[in-house]
Amino acid sequence: MSRPIEEVNGEEERNDENAVASRPGTAFSLVSLGDQPVAVQVAAGAVPGAITGYVFKRVSTTAAAAVGGGLILIQLAARAGYVSINWRRLERDTKHQWEQVKEQTARAAVGTEIGGRSLQSWTREVGQFAKDNVAVSGGFLSGFLLGLASG
Repeated sequence: MSRPIEEVNGEEERNDENAVASRPGTAFSLVSLGDQPVAVQVAAGAVPGAITGYVFKRVSTTAAAAVGGGLILIQLAARAGYVSINWRRLERDTKHQWEQVKEQTARAAVGTEIGGRSLQSWTREVGQFAKDNVAVSGGFLSGFLLGLASG
């Protein structure tokens, strides 16, 4: 099946709604990857996955170091007698706070909207995309894991 050809800026260009945009300033769409070779689909998932994994590892490592360092400082201060911690009360209060967080999160997830759509419909759409684009999804996951390992 041939696609209609249109002349743009003196160059011939095929009209296809799912074609990858080749003109500067146009957006690259993941929807267009279905017609691409599997290697391109995997690479299109692996590159952003690797970047995401690398950044995630760097950010999480920094956050873990900050939280861990803070806990060590609190323990040292408590051992030296500068701080007195009522551990039973702390445990009771954190359990109570944790239950509240779980309840609020469950309630918020029901009415949360992302881009005008509910969270449930958004997650269903993302899941469907992952099923429809196994190569891209697998590439992203592989790249993410490689990014985590390389950081």
